[in-house]
Amino acid sequence: MKESIVIKMVSGLITLFIVMMLIAFFTIPFLVNWYNELTGEVGAQLVWVNLFLYVTAIPFAVLLVMAKKLCLNILKNTPFSGSTVQALNIISICAFVDFFLYTIGTMTIFQNLLSFTLMIAAFMVGIVSLVLSILAKRAQEIKDENDLTV
Repeated sequence: MKESIVIKMVSGLITLFIVMMLIAFFTIPFLVNWYNELTGEVGAQLVWVNLFLYVTAIPFAVLLVMAKKLCLNILKNTPFSGSTVQALNIISICAFVDFFLYTIGTMTIFQNLLSFTLMIAAFMVGIVSLVLSILAKRAQEIKDENDLTV
């Protein structure tokens, strides 16, 4: 019972993050201009910052939707299903895409510690979700084997 409350809270937080991301998606140009006023970045580079943020938001949005799908699978009491394995694989792909994009962005656009930290975080999420997808696939195979022997 307590686990379902935690999963419902996590699912609600993911929904909140999806809404916040949609709001941020539409306010990126204003946020980048505000950032420019604070730091005094060159105006021509702001176009690249806007483009970079829009491109990196796409895999992150997919990642959030897949995390929501994982929560729903757990709430439906089907944590070791094919959709869980698929969602974890998609999460790992999206995290590695974000890692790759932030690697390029860190070397070319941002060159600061924050983007480097985001790059490492995306890499770690990719590794963990890839390992979890392999474990979930193996657990699904064991579950299917046990269901057939009974």
